[in-house]
Amino acid sequence: MMIMLDTTACIDYLNGDPKIKEVLFRTEKNNLLGITTITVYEISIGLERTKRKISETRYEDLYKKWIEFLSGIEIFPLNIKEAERAAQVSDNLDAKGEKIDDNDILIAGIMLSNGITKILTRNTSHFEKIEGLEIITY
Repeated sequence: MMIMLDTTACIDYLNGDPKIKEVLFRTEKNNLLGITTITVYEISIGLERTKRKISETRYEDLYKKWIEFLSGIEIFPLNIKEAERAAQVSDNLDAKGEKIDDNDILIAGIMLSNGITKILTRNTSHFEKIEGLEIITY
């Protein structure tokens, strides 16, 4: 079974959070892990800010960790079917008067259009509003 990692899970992994490492260790035994190109985009923003605001050294350390992480994980892209499914998610939320970040809607669209329902995240307040997703938190 595939479990998608949200950006918060990836950030926590890069920062060495022991809780996410424990969850990843447990889930990797019986599940495949994936991320979306939206998460790659969001992490890349954070890396660029780190380089500009903190230091080149910190950026290089995090970037190396990130590339190693990416080498062992499946990355799901945003294509037409995913964008169309994200639009449905957005409209469903709008019909209920709910609003969440567009990037989270895109992540959900990618997941649902690829038959993935489990997401590992700390961002429960956004993803719990999306029908069909099962949230794994830590």
